Amino acid sequence: MFNFLVTAHEGAWDIPAYEYTRDRFLEYTNDKEKTLFKSLTAEHIDLLKSFPCLFAYEGDRHPARVGYLRSIKERSRSILIEYEFEPEINPIPFEDISTLLRLLDIGEWEMTRTHWAVKDEDLFKRLHDASLIDQKFINPAGRTGKLEELRFKVAFSFPGEVRNKVLEIVNRLKGSLPSGTIFYDDDFTAQLARPNLDNLLQAVYLRNSDLIVIFLSGDYEKKMWCGIEWRAIRGIINNKSDHAVMFVRSDTAEIPGVFSHDGYIDLNRFSTEQVADFIIERVRLNEG
Repeated sequence: MFNFLVTAHEGAWDIPAYEYTRDRFLEYTNDKEKTLFKSLTAEHIDLLKSFPCLFAYEGDRHPARVGYLRSIKERSRSILIEYEFEPEINPIPFEDISTLLRLLDIGEWEMTRTHWAVKDEDLFKRLHDASLIDQKFINPAGRTGKLEELRFKVAFSFPGEVRNKVLEIVNRLKGSLPSGTIFYDDDFTAQLARPNLDNLLQAVYLRNSDLIVIFLSGDYEKKMWCGIEWRAIRGIINNKSDHAVMFVRSDTAEIPGVFSHDGYIDLNRFSTEQVADFIIERVRLNEG
């Protein structure tokens, strides 16, 4: 999905904030998305922020920009957004965008109306297919956008010693869950190659994942990055969000914060196919 934001105000996109009247939000949006975002709960706001944006002016004289929403605030009769453009994507001439309007589900009259629509199309894929953006914006996991703003149904935390088994589980899940709803580190290699990675991982595990599957072992307890991820997971447990955590064990090593009465799946007893099915079961229960 992506946000399509159009304005008639000259120079509006030169300022990193804009205000839409409430009635212009979700114009030219399909009924399914209209129903979903009719109420702007905190969860819905996070979801909208996870989508890339196409910023445009009415008419056909100005280039479009690609970027991300940073803040969405409801006011009595309006919605205030703060945003930033993707610095590695240059302004896109309108004539290049005009050839993609139908593929992006942008109707004939939308370029004559100030509005904010939510489109059920993959913006980055369409732009890449038209040779307008670089390959690096196409994520192997099937989701595009900044990692810290994506929402996952399942995230994995594990030591490298069990990577092969985790990968088998991930590949099976990809055939059953919507594209891009799994956080597996190798699918986000480019975005993880940055300073202050610990802060990013805390965001992924603590705020952006519905279910975290942790592969506990003596190796897990010793690894630095597992320890960083574990701090976020402990926060979830402390908040009594037990439904958001699933333990898988490959040995009986003691892990600080895990107790003998905590339930787990024995990786030595069940196949990777069975573990994947257990995870799918938990995802469905969480959705229910």
